[in-house]
Amino acid sequence: MAKKERITVQDIADSLGLSRNTVSKALNGQYVPPRTRERVLSAAIEMGYKSYGTVAASDVNDSHKRVLLITSKHLMTMTFFIHLVRGIDFMLDEHENIELLQFTATKASFFERLADYLKGNRVDGIICIELFRADYVPRLIALGYPTVFFDFPIYLSASGNYDVILPESFASVKNFCLSLIRERDVRTFGFVGDYTHCTSFYERFLAMREALFLAGLNYDHNYSFVEKDSFPYGNPEVLAKALENSALPECFVCANDTIAINLIKALALLKKKVPRDVLVAGFDNLPESKYLEPSLTTFNVDKSGLGKMLLTTLLERIHRPHQKTKFVYLQSKQIIRQTT
Repeated sequence: MAKKERITVQDIADSLGLSRNTVSKALNGQYVPPRTRERVLSAAIEMGYKSYGTVAASDVNDSHKRVLLITSKHLMTMTFFIHLVRGIDFMLDEHENIELLQFTATKASFFERLADYLKGNRVDGIICIELFRADYVPRLIALGYPTVFFDFPIYLSASGNYDVILPESFASVKNFCLSLIRERDVRTFGFVGDYTHCTSFYERFLAMREALFLAGLNYDHNYSFVEKDSFPYGNPEVLAKALENSALPECFVCANDTIAINLIKALALLKKKVPRDVLVAGFDNLPESKYLEPSLTTFNVDKSGLGKMLLTTLLERIHRPHQKTKFVYLQSKQIIRQTT
């Protein structure tokens, strides 16, 4: 390939059949797919673009990345996270030079083991799923590794080399509650689940209260059941026992589908029918929510898309570690079924 006296970004773009914007991103360390980045840098070296003949060769040969997935739970036993991890796997199929490692957080000597693991495996970036403990997250951020969290603790404000990916919750739940108030004259709502568990749960709780506020209605905490996560929300018998002397609202908004499904079972044990005696809505659109009897009103989340976004955002942060922390929301879609 003949070299011009002065090679431009457009020359490289024309030679590869790429857009000027894509080539510019690759040359400036912004995220593009690794194979595209290698093609751009190789062409820049060959064509004599600036000083890439001497400084970019190492970038071309150093494209292998090790990503560590840290979680506090066994994700592959939980439907939502199976789909989330599948999204990460789809991205890995497109980027053969990325290696995914996994580390499960436990209470005993978590950080001592983690620090050794990160160093020993030369990890480039971290994805955190279901990691919300206030004594874990700040210390993890302080390690300085490029990190992306799926959801985030509600009481934490920290600067560092990280981003957060979440499903959109606030607007969708608020609008759902407002529609029940305005179109069906529903006046009382209760929340079920530990709203302090994570940002998404908290936003769903706040959205319900915001709808009441906008409609000029009062929020009565007696209609909600918001025990900490240590409560066995997955046990309908225990949940029924806890609710048997409680007043029922006209509509329960649940933190997620799993809680909503067990709430419906608990209400059945109390001889309460859904939706005749109380309306129930969940969140996440798990497969079982569609086949429940009655079928569950919920909000669909692109779970695979969230997984893809986690890895895409992490790769961007690895290439640009000093950019400001961002919270990225993927839109949710309301699905009305028989429980409302």
